[in-house]
Amino acid sequence: MKRDTLLCSLSPSATWAMILFLILTSCSSDSCFEIKRSERYAIVTGDNADSLTLLAAAELEKYIEQITSEDLITAGGPGQGGRTIFIGRESITDTALLAETASLSRDGFIISAGGGNLLLAGNNGAADLHAVYTLLEEHAGCIWFTGSEQHVPRAKKITIPDGKKIYEPAFSFRVAHFPDRDNAQFVHRNKMSTFGEWGMFVHTFQTLMPPSEYFGKHPEYFSLVNGRRIQDGQLCLSNPEVIRILAENLGERMKESPDKVYWSVSQNDCINYCECDGCRKLYEKYGNISGAYIEMSNKIAARFPDKQISTLAYQFTRQAPVNIVPAPNVNVMFCSIECNRSMPLGDDPRSAGFVKDLSDWSALTKNIFMWDYVVQFRTYLCPFPNFHTIQPNIQLFHSHGIPMMFQQGSGRSWSDLAELKQYYISKLLWDPALDGDSLINRFITAYYGQAAPYIREYFDLSHASLQSVAEVQSLDIYGLPSYYFSSFLSRDLVTRYHDLMDMAEEAVADDTVLLPRVLRARMSVDFAWLDYALNAGDTALSFINHTPSGKSVSEEMTAALDRVVQNSEKTDVWAVSEHQYSLQEYRDHVKRIVSMGVKENKVRPEEFRSLTEIHQRYSVPGAASLADGIFGGRGYSQGWLGYEGEDMIIEITPEAPVETGRISMNFLCDHVSWIFLPTEITIETSADGVSFNRVAGGTYETTSFDQDITPVHMEYEFPEAKAAKIRITAKSMKRCPEWHRGAGMPSWIFIDEIVVE
Repeated sequence: MKRDTLLCSLSPSATWAMILFLILTSCSSDSCFEIKRSERYAIVTGDNADSLTLLAAAELEKYIEQITSEDLITAGGPGQGGRTIFIGRESITDTALLAETASLSRDGFIISAGGGNLLLAGNNGAADLHAVYTLLEEHAGCIWFTGSEQHVPRAKKITIPDGKKIYEPAFSFRVAHFPDRDNAQFVHRNKMSTFGEWGMFVHTFQTLMPPSEYFGKHPEYFSLVNGRRIQDGQLCLSNPEVIRILAENLGERMKESPDKVYWSVSQNDCINYCECDGCRKLYEKYGNISGAYIEMSNKIAARFPDKQISTLAYQFTRQAPVNIVPAPNVNVMFCSIECNRSMPLGDDPRSAGFVKDLSDWSALTKNIFMWDYVVQFRTYLCPFPNFHTIQPNIQLFHSHGIPMMFQQGSGRSWSDLAELKQYYISKLLWDPALDGDSLINRFITAYYGQAAPYIREYFDLSHASLQSVAEVQSLDIYGLPSYYFSSFLSRDLVTRYHDLMDMAEEAVADDTVLLPRVLRARMSVDFAWLDYALNAGDTALSFINHTPSGKSVSEEMTAALDRVVQNSEKTDVWAVSEHQYSLQEYRDHVKRIVSMGVKENKVRPEEFRSLTEIHQRYSVPGAASLADGIFGGRGYSQGWLGYEGEDMIIEITPEAPVETGRISMNFLCDHVSWIFLPTEITIETSADGVSFNRVAGGTYETTSFDQDITPVHMEYEFPEAKAAKIRITAKSMKRCPEWHRGAGMPSWIFIDEIVVE
């Protein structure tokens, strides 16, 4: 490739005059450093520049070439009439400037122009890269959308006003947990952090003390819950042997990765803290359960004074303790998992307890890792209009002196407007005072091109619709589209969003770069539109056509469902939820539901009766709902009947005997919520309404923990029989099994929609 700049390193004597000139030259208000066509200049690094500093120089050269669209005349060398760009502290010999650079944080850097020269320097190569990309972003208009997508404008010149500007991040650690989190280019270009210093990361009790290794011989090491030791819970932190083993096993891990600094010793991702007398005394001593976890962390931290021991303030440990302070090398991961996202935390009365806990922890220590949540985990593929809360929440954390920020998004999966959200967060974690709306508009305009007005209207409309009811409508990170059918996902609104995406797609139909971006953006809109049609019970937008002659499957909606799956394959968007429930699985679920929904049920809702008491919280509004044509969704609060700790017995008494040979029904499996499939199902019919014959059924075994939430369709065929009564019995486990985190506690059965053919 033809080179249009001179990249070189200088000896101290050669560099000295230029650096001194750069520092001492006074700059008038109209003076500047210009990189332009047909201009002589050189890019200079020090003799001992590291690989990232050299990469910074190469990246600057590459982008100058792209921006100006012309080869520049190469200078013969520094001091021969060409202007010079110095990159990295290795190119600095002036002691005052070296001291100023040394005073910067690890990620901080300087951009300084004067005397016809330019300096870009931090304390290390990564900071030098940050400086180069910031220069290109602020003065040339580059945008780094994702790890593989960028906007590089064309210009005749790049102008940097004379003067010095120091850049320091608001937070020392900054991660937006989205698909490009591990992409080195995205990380450097958007000034993000990595987990390179972390040896073990979060929920590590089960790793450091595996139940498979310790529970059999030493159940006393594990939580006592409801009078019994359980293996799928926490540890007994009042047992000194537990602390000893945790420290020893952690030490072995450290030997494997001696360069790592942060090591998490933290609770498992469940509740089930220990209730033994020893642990209760610790909770009382420290005013909260968290005190026992800080005491444990302090003891382990004393064993490893050169390491950072990280532990969680999460769910049952979120409240700060009293009578104890985290050791200087104990890092507290403080989490906002329970909080509502329809309003900023500081403005929302529902989040007052969280804000108090934030204040209490920040009064105890500044060694806090803030773990915030910014997507909807149960349905990544659902509009989640929370941008109006992100900036004020980040500003709230910054005002409390939080140094480390982790914004948990959808990880390696895509979620609603993920590209925009990871970009937006990355900018605010560096500087929370930026103009947030300008960031959003800049990205949307450049990323979607001619489709941008339609994407922006969807963005604005969904946010405004939520904000108008934010005081009464929660935005739940474990929500489902059905939670919002009366607010920002009403029929009129999802239809409008759908129309906007049609217009956006049409606007870029012939653009091979922009079209995939729009197809990806519309995934969440299409998903919400389809889910409304499936679950809202609205005949105006439904998968089922209702006509005087009967019900039929809507070919239009079925085709739309297939299109969404096809678009997911084109755009590599496939996970509906945190637990990797796929769009293909969702399509199969929808088609099963629709096929049941168009069947003519031979029994009516009023003919159903539950012989077992339905739990009052999940009665929707009784056995009649089992034949109302509205199907339970992917959450136990979404149209299901619930039975706690006992068998379910449903009896159907038709007004007149019916001939039947097939019965289908749906159960819900959600082990996290203690909901299991029945161990056995029995279907009986009675010709006289008194004596019953078993006609169908089956047994089912659950032997392992499943984190997904899955509606399970069951269908039974049998020789046709005349039935004056039908009885369906679903046997319950009664109690959660020994391997489950709720061991010994009442288990649940959830059922919805029974179709008799």
